[in-house]
Amino acid sequence: MKKITTLLIATALLGAACKNDTEKTVEDDLALGFDLSSLDSTVDPCTDFFQYAAGGWIEKNPIPETESRWGSFNILIEANNARVRGLLDSISTMEGLEKGSYQQMVADFYRTGMDSIAVEKTGITPLQSFLEAIEAVQSFDDYLALAASFEKRGVRMPWGTYVDVDDKNSNAHIMKMTQSGLGMPDRDYYLKSDSVSKYTQKEYRAHIAKMLMMSGYDAPKAQKAADDIYALEYKMAEKAMPRADAWDPDKTYNKKGAEAWMNEVPELKLQNFFTELNVSFDSLVVAQPDYLVFLNEQLPSVKVETLKDYARWHTLHHYADYLPQEWVQEDFNFYGTVLRGNKKMKPRWKRVLASIENGLDEPLGHLFADRYFPESAKKDIEKMVEDMRAVYGERIRQLDWMSDSTKEKALEKLRAFKYKIGYPDKWDDFEGLEIGAEGYLANAVQLDAYNVKENFEKLDEAVDKDEWFMPAHIVNAYYSPSFNEVVFPAGILQPPFYNINAEAAINYGGIGGVIGHEFTHGFDDNGSQYDAHGNLKNWWTDKDRMLFEERTGKMIRQYNAYEPLLETHVNGELTLGENIADLGGVTLAYYGYKKSLDEGRKDVVIDGFNWQQRIFLGWAQVWQTNQTDAYLRNQVVTDPHSPAKYRVNGPMSNMEEFKEAWGCNPNDEMVRPDSVRVVIW
Repeated sequence: MKKITTLLIATALLGAACKNDTEKTVEDDLALGFDLSSLDSTVDPCTDFFQYAAGGWIEKNPIPETESRWGSFNILIEANNARVRGLLDSISTMEGLEKGSYQQMVADFYRTGMDSIAVEKTGITPLQSFLEAIEAVQSFDDYLALAASFEKRGVRMPWGTYVDVDDKNSNAHIMKMTQSGLGMPDRDYYLKSDSVSKYTQKEYRAHIAKMLMMSGYDAPKAQKAADDIYALEYKMAEKAMPRADAWDPDKTYNKKGAEAWMNEVPELKLQNFFTELNVSFDSLVVAQPDYLVFLNEQLPSVKVETLKDYARWHTLHHYADYLPQEWVQEDFNFYGTVLRGNKKMKPRWKRVLASIENGLDEPLGHLFADRYFPESAKKDIEKMVEDMRAVYGERIRQLDWMSDSTKEKALEKLRAFKYKIGYPDKWDDFEGLEIGAEGYLANAVQLDAYNVKENFEKLDEAVDKDEWFMPAHIVNAYYSPSFNEVVFPAGILQPPFYNINAEAAINYGGIGGVIGHEFTHGFDDNGSQYDAHGNLKNWWTDKDRMLFEERTGKMIRQYNAYEPLLETHVNGELTLGENIADLGGVTLAYYGYKKSLDEGRKDVVIDGFNWQQRIFLGWAQVWQTNQTDAYLRNQVVTDPHSPAKYRVNGPMSNMEEFKEAWGCNPNDEMVRPDSVRVVIW
């Protein structure tokens, strides 16, 4: 997002905007931090606050042809990308960079990626070892050996393996297995039978066939292979765990002794698989046991030629972005245009940047933080974090539905919350990674293998609580349940989330809402299953959990009713955690700012808006968004976040504070009756 500090004084517009008058002191010399031309004054804020706060912005900001979604997030991302490009262009011209330094690795990866002539000349040569290994497969046992070899190189097959923090012992790592192997984003893309889904399925099969033809198959062989691959993936989709269930840590924590799991699925010969990966362990967590059992029962009966075609397709798909232009274009035609509605491919430098972020994102963030992180912002954000912690504690103590014993556990968890702001205190040195001038695809292959090796090596290491799971330049934030911490990279500490030139209420609605959102993730449907030490452990009484789920059940029903496209509804169960966090975020932003008034901050009216209204404008500004229908359709199937409109209207329609701020009537659309209104934290 660009900096939004425009002051547009429009008395008539403001007169239509607010239902209530105020006698508070008016201050016109403070920057509101909200562009008033973004408002749609034809809409009553009590009818559709998203349209009221974003309608003008949407009209002024059509979706660029290279995008499927365009919003405040994207604008800030583009501003950050422009800065990062400047850094990359500068560093890529430097000579004598120390071999193995983060500067050298980023510079060489960028240089080889931007050398389109060399990429065209190289073709798919660096993939020949993959393709030859596939052609050498003669039996199912050969295929299993191939799957292990490819897993070690970062190309997944029907299942995935990785090392992660043990959900029930946050001080230790554990090996995990998960369902994988689909070429489309989710099982629903295979299983739905509406006209749009049928069209997508047809285009997917055509895309597979085209890619196989480009790799050397003749047309009949490519089409038959595509049909067989699709049939195999369809069976996988039928047995895959639905996405909403896959987000539930309790449903996906299925831990047994490694030998017990291996004996349960003997046809997959997991002992050989993990021996090839050079890892050994006593216990294994399988996220979707039914899926693994299905593979054990069905995969051996699949024709060897189909398994080889399947491996070939997924290898080509995995590395399409690093291949000559015809490959990149064909990949974009399906994944960009058909699936997301993009009309035009991004320029090469943006695509190379995205590739760098697929493994070298931390060194890239290091470059960004060295140049751009506003250290002055850190104290402000720390103050907001502590305000949110204090307000959250007050709200927990006042809950009328939670027992004292559960409250004490919740407060213990809240006190244990840690936070990280800006960038890591220590950086990964990427020891052993070889990135050079040989070629773009060769560097990508090296990086994939390194990332897998580094991950597996964690199995025997202590958990590093200083580790970051998001690079410094990214416009985002996260809560880690295993670390019980909230993290705010430098990239998000800019307008409209945090604007050093804006007045405080807008900032509380923006970055304060984000802070509150991440805090609330510690107490959403999933985060609430982890204790103060980051362990998956029940700290609730049965009655309190039941009362919590009564409230979250109301929220599920609310969001299930939202219909962004005809006959396409939001999945209230899949999006529950994010919806709880949105409601908590806006609520904490509101009371966090109110707390700052109690501590002596001056209460003023700016451009006709009182502080209560500015809080809600600050949150809405973050979600000003346009999106294609294809993007929306993909989002409601795959994304645990609700579409932008409902990230604004959803939480606010549940808040009495919103009703009072805008003078809404009980029968207005943005006011839910008490019987269905959700108040959780």
